[in-house]
Amino acid sequence: MREIPYRSVGGRTLFLRVSAPAEPPRSPVPVAVFYHGGGWVKGDWTQFRPQADRLNALGMLTVLVEYRTAGPVAATEDAVAAMNAVFEVAPDLGGDPERVVAIGGSAGGHLALATAVLDLPGTNPGHRPAALVLLNPVTNTSGEFPLGFGRRYFDNDDHALRYSPLRHVGASTPPTLVMHGTADTAVHCDNSVEFVEKVRLHGGHAEIVLYPGQRHGFFNPRDDDPRAPGDGHDTYFDRTTREMIRFMRIAVFE
Repeated sequence: MREIPYRSVGGRTLFLRVSAPAEPPRSPVPVAVFYHGGGWVKGDWTQFRPQADRLNALGMLTVLVEYRTAGPVAATEDAVAAMNAVFEVAPDLGGDPERVVAIGGSAGGHLALATAVLDLPGTNPGHRPAALVLLNPVTNTSGEFPLGFGRRYFDNDDHALRYSPLRHVGASTPPTLVMHGTADTAVHCDNSVEFVEKVRLHGGHAEIVLYPGQRHGFFNPRDDDPRAPGDGHDTYFDRTTREMIRFMRIAVFE
């Protein structure tokens, strides 16, 4: 794993953790860029390392993003800077800038979306991801549960709406896969349903997979992971990662 600095801010240097496929690629490969969750105030870049390992095994270049956990404004600034850096360094690392997938969970889902649909300082229209994979993502920052998540972090309603992906969905929103548990008490699954419906209304491609009875972060690997119905050895980490791979085979491999 390579550590590539992409931004220095507030006396801190932020890094991209980049892993290449085990077999050297003969041609540029798809790139998966992961943003961890934690409500923009906690968590770290290691969250999605297990999923990244699976994608490396498929021949993808993977990037785990470190960002400031100092609220959504700072985190979004870093997310955009990280995506710009990915596009700039990908060719030298064997990655294909035309096949970048932004992946995130919870607040990290919001950051992945920010790189795709928000127009913020530092945004480069040529550095948008080609596809999105979102796990119980924050899609509406203009309210609190169950209407949304994160309004308290913004100065006023207009400020919150500027950072709310639901407000900025349009015809250019990339193909998106959303996975969400129906028992989520942090980000209501109806937020994801509404987001997917709006993408489709604008003519875009969006899929949603709901997991009955599952709570926030159900996709994370853990020893006591509940087993999938009817399959005694299949965890929710396995199920969601397999769904992610299925979607990306269509979105960026074919």
